[in-house]
Amino acid sequence: MGDHCASDASSNVESVRVRPFSALPSAILAEDDDEPPSSGPSQRPAQVTPSLSGVALKQTPTDGVTVVSTKLATLSEKSPFTRPPVESDAPATVAVVAPHRKPAAIWARLRMLFTPTKPLGPEPTYAGSAKATLRYTPLNFCLIFIPVSWVMHYTHQDPTLVFVFSCLGIVPLAALLGFGTEQIAHRTSSTVGGLLNATLGNVVEMIIAGIALSECKLELVQSSLLGGLLSNMLLVLGMAFIVGGFRFQQQDFQPMVAQLNSSLMTVSVISLIVPAAFHEYLDDRLDAGEELPLLLQLSRGSAVLLILIYIAYLIFQFYSHSYLFMDVEVSSVATLGTRSLSRTSTTTAATSSENLQPMTLLAVPGDVETASSESAVQHLKLNSWFSFGLLVAVTALAYVTAECLVKSLEGLVAQHPGVSTEWITLIVIPIISNAAEHTTAVIVASKGKFDLAMSVAIGSCIQIALFVIPALVLVAWGMDKSLTLLFDPLETLVLFFSVLLVKFSVEDGRAHWMSGVLLVGVYMLITLSFWNFPDSTRTFQGQPLVCT
Repeated sequence: MGDHCASDASSNVESVRVRPFSALPSAILAEDDDEPPSSGPSQRPAQVTPSLSGVALKQTPTDGVTVVSTKLATLSEKSPFTRPPVESDAPATVAVVAPHRKPAAIWARLRMLFTPTKPLGPEPTYAGSAKATLRYTPLNFCLIFIPVSWVMHYTHQDPTLVFVFSCLGIVPLAALLGFGTEQIAHRTSSTVGGLLNATLGNVVEMIIAGIALSECKLELVQSSLLGGLLSNMLLVLGMAFIVGGFRFQQQDFQPMVAQLNSSLMTVSVISLIVPAAFHEYLDDRLDAGEELPLLLQLSRGSAVLLILIYIAYLIFQFYSHSYLFMDVEVSSVATLGTRSLSRTSTTTAATSSENLQPMTLLAVPGDVETASSESAVQHLKLNSWFSFGLLVAVTALAYVTAECLVKSLEGLVAQHPGVSTEWITLIVIPIISNAAEHTTAVIVASKGKFDLAMSVAIGSCIQIALFVIPALVLVAWGMDKSLTLLFDPLETLVLFFSVLLVKFSVEDGRAHWMSGVLLVGVYMLITLSFWNFPDSTRTFQGQPLVCT
């Protein structure tokens, strides 16, 4: 009798196992009444349950085998996942985009990148644009130092004064560069605007590095660019978090984008650590004169790979995953003192209507800042042609002024031996040249555009690390100059820990003012550390590097 029951149970199990998926009873394929709704659609494909009223499966306990049974009519009423029967017998079809429509879809996606996020107001006149430029910042009064620095440089005056006046002249130029870029960025999406701000914000740094490279000041090239990375990651981003924290209790941005940016910065640090480790380990293991050619070969090959990675990142950002970089900004905020009471965010993500809950906002009258109807329109301060002309003029002035600054650096150090050249090139020059990114990131963070602030600060670092530095290595190759990716070991170590700190601060997609305090505090520590940094000559196997 026991054998007969066991054989019946095993035959029942085998009969269920050998049936094809389509032949299984609908009661078995239907959703279990006790299963949570969240696990239904993700665990199995969508199933069309035909109406089988009156059909029931009995629960019959056997030897270790339990056949699940329930009344199908009751199950159909309770389960939210059952669907009505399909009356049509037509075969299922899959929508396929016609090949001739693919270029149109690509063009539409690219056109979205250059579509303004808000409706634009009327174009200002040339007179109005000129007035807005002159009134943009009080720092414009420093523009008078530009001709002063030129005259003092070409008449061979005190190099210290030439350096000081050149720095004072570059500050308003960097600010105007950011102003013109911002006005052009208003006519595009925030993704393209962030790239424009990062690119044109690096113009001053690229000019200084190019002039230094032409004069064979390779240490100045490396220190100024690495100092730009530290300034953007720690000082600019930290100040954006602090200023944004005064208005918003928590600053949200895309966590996936933040993690991707951290990964890209980690790749750039690895590209600098490998040559440093190669130099320290193989310095005394190679024959005389073999290390520099190997380092140049490694640096130039790495430069090509880094540029390809940056191009892939641009494709990822603007084409394949452009939805990750859509605009996210705070639309309204209520503040009481320095504490944020409530805020709402506008994103491009779709939200179901049943999940929307009304928000009640309580605050003291007069302390609540609400978005006015005028915020829906972007009022421009410069017209298009004036913006482009301003960028060209500012870039030309910055080039001549930066040339005076670079040439006065040697005389400054000779007159003041207590001042470290490394401190000037790593701290002072990047702060001056990053004035545009600093101003833009802080302003947009104060308005609640935290994704744009991240794009300006971290995007500038990514562009320097993955494009500007590798491009300069290749340009130096064409100029027959020995520029490598071998940076000072201490500078490389500081950059590595800075990238780790930024990664831990932004990887969850949230930040607050305390995160900014930490970033700025670490930058101050680096500033103090390099104040007495001794000047040294780069050597390879005991021989100094000669640049002609």
